[in-house]
Amino acid sequence: MIQQMAWLGLAVKDIDAATQYYTEKLGLTVDEKESVPHFYTQFSLNGGGAVLALVSREDAKQGFDQSFDTALIVADADAAYAQLKANGVELLGEPVDAPFGRTFLFRTPDGHILRVLKPPM
Repeated sequence: MIQQMAWLGLAVKDIDAATQYYTEKLGLTVDEKESVPHFYTQFSLNGGGAVLALVSREDAKQGFDQSFDTALIVADADAAYAQLKANGVELLGEPVDAPFGRTFLFRTPDGHILRVLKPPM
């Protein structure tokens, strides 16, 4: 069902200050095409793999209260939802369509909230 982890968003209090830290201190480059100033910063990583991004803590709190958001990639979000539901997983809403794909959230027994994502084609 889960194919890979594709996205890690770190919830931050001050997105502009955090963006400055990650660019000036860590040497990362902002992906201007994917970022929204003062709200969401996505970085360009040359090696591929998961996307690293900063998310305004206020935005992150709309769905959950933790310091990160991650996306677990699946081939079919609705089928993954049905399977997790059948397995007794605590689901936090049905799959929805978002600009970044079809997605839903679930909570682990330790209280972590994870995102399942089927990226757009």
